[in-house]
Amino acid sequence: MVQIAVFGLWIVVAFNVAIILVPYLRGTGDLLNIRNFFLLGFTIYQVTSGIISLTDPNSFTTELTLGQKDAIAAQFLIWIITFEVVFLAFYRWGFGVKKLAQWTPIIKGRTREPVLWTFAFTLLGVAALMRFSVNIPYVAVITTHVGTSIAAVAAGMGAWIWVKRPLNPAAAFVMFTVLILAIAIGTFGIFGRRPIVAISCCLVWGTYYAKWRGLPPTKVVVQAVLISIIPVVLVAKFTAVRGQEIRESASPLATLTRVAGGSTYKGMQDLLSGQECAAWSMHLMEMYPESYEYRPLHTIRYYFELPIPRAIYPNKPNALAEIAWRDAGVTGMPTGYTIGPGMLGHAGSEGGYPVLILYAVIFGLFLRYFDAVVMRAPTQPFVVLPIGASLGNLLGIPRGEVPNFAFEFTVGVVGAFVMLIVVAYALKLIGFISAEDFDESEEEFEYLEDHHGHDVYDPQYASYGQDYNQETNDQPAS
Repeated sequence: MVQIAVFGLWIVVAFNVAIILVPYLRGTGDLLNIRNFFLLGFTIYQVTSGIISLTDPNSFTTELTLGQKDAIAAQFLIWIITFEVVFLAFYRWGFGVKKLAQWTPIIKGRTREPVLWTFAFTLLGVAALMRFSVNIPYVAVITTHVGTSIAAVAAGMGAWIWVKRPLNPAAAFVMFTVLILAIAIGTFGIFGRRPIVAISCCLVWGTYYAKWRGLPPTKVVVQAVLISIIPVVLVAKFTAVRGQEIRESASPLATLTRVAGGSTYKGMQDLLSGQECAAWSMHLMEMYPESYEYRPLHTIRYYFELPIPRAIYPNKPNALAEIAWRDAGVTGMPTGYTIGPGMLGHAGSEGGYPVLILYAVIFGLFLRYFDAVVMRAPTQPFVVLPIGASLGNLLGIPRGEVPNFAFEFTVGVVGAFVMLIVVAYALKLIGFISAEDFDESEEEFEYLEDHHGHDVYDPQYASYGQDYNQETNDQPAS
């Protein structure tokens, strides 16, 4: 049965790759959207991680045991398929959320390049203030997340301008200046990979919607690989040494030294293996409710209870990621250590199969809303970039702790939207921008709202205009 389950999981991997790539290559869908980022995370942390866990018993901690491997392998495959089918169905239908996206107020019109640079550097200042100047207990936790998201938006805005003329040295210099400052603001005082992932992903996200979206797929793949090399290596090195972040406190220089010495290969291997996530999911599916009582709908409750301080709410439940490893008998871990229970592990500990279906419905609709908002104005950076400001947390949702990542994704996106509006009003008030900067090209946005989802690259028209350009170039200069 294990071999059958592994084969089935490989089919799911191929299916997910096809769902992402085939519509894009046919010109009927986007390569980068919220759904695809979530599917990427789900594939890594649940599907391929499940393949590794079932085929290599040495791939996860020795205290973590699977009692009936054949039974849990079959159950795991069925749950994976069920979650994806329900998730994709409700994402496609979008009951209610498509209408909600139409009601969501957005900024329309094109903006001049100097205005975008003004916003980029202003947002860096705001991000620094929110990361380092808010010392109010409990409030600082929220402002730290929002500050990192704003830094990511600034990096994305720099890429948005630069990618339209990448060989211009002045634009490249300013873009890399913004990127370096954004990374410094996002990572200072936090030894972890999430700020790096958030900023890097928003940079690629901005680049895609600013220019790549209308290019042939082959060009996009080449450019995406080139621009992603440095961020991927950085994240891999952070992953390779991330276990030290709790055991040691060090100066920024010592931290950078540790990261530079991290093994890129080991970090990439750890990232792509899913970090034992599926093994923990299967373990939790076996343990509940036979060994432990269900924690009914803990994910939904904890999502709303997360910002409430324990000083006010002493009986606030602990995260599943904090208690699962203790219940499994794992010892010798540092204070604050957590594991990735996985989307299926959360469902297994909170009510089983019916809860799995419920969460598939919720996340299908939840993510469709953000994609529907983007499709209303895919050429407007003030709409696109805030939604891409917290993609690191989006990738982490399938790994878990699910409510933590979902909450931080929501806070990051909403916070970035709100701060963009505040910054716009402030810049307008002091005369740096005017109302005209946002009032152009209304017809384009009315067209996009009526034809959303059909303005991506179309191979049918890939050579459109080439004959005319060739004829023009062949004419002798007068």
